[in-house]
Amino acid sequence: MQIIVFTLNKKYYAFSSENVEEITKKMPWTTIPQSPEWVQGLVNLRGNVITLINFYKLLSPTSETEELCYNNIIIVKKDDEKIAFMVDDVAWVTEIDPAEIQQLEHQAEEKVSGLIQVKDQMVNMINMETLF
Repeated sequence: MQIIVFTLNKKYYAFSSENVEEITKKMPWTTIPQSPEWVQGLVNLRGNVITLINFYKLLSPTSETEELCYNNIIIVKKDDEKIAFMVDDVAWVTEIDPAEIQQLEHQAEEKVSGLIQVKDQMVNMINMETLF
C-alpha cells in the first residue's frame, strides 16, 4: 500500500495514495460566508471549483486553533467528489504493509483510523471514509 505522508503543526499524517489525485502548491481561495470554521473556502483548479479544507482546524476544532502557514494542497478524490486539504508540507511517499497499521479503538466518525511508524516517525493514518 502506498501512502503520502504530510505534516500539520509538526505532526505526521498520511493518506492512502489511491485517494490522492494531485498535490499542488498553495493557491488563492474565495471565502464562503457562514461555512463551518474548518472550510477555508473554494479554489479554482483548472476550471474545477473545489472546497478547500483547513485540515488543522478539522482535526483540532478548538477555539484556540492557531493559524498555520501552509505550503501545499492535497486534492483527494472519492467517486466523483473532490476535496482539497491545506497541509504544511508533503514529507514523502512510501510503501507500507497494511498489516503494520495499529488500528485505534474508536467510534466510526473518527478522522484518524490508526498509527504506523515510518522513518522513525509516528504517522496518523487518516480515515478517508469520515472525510467524505
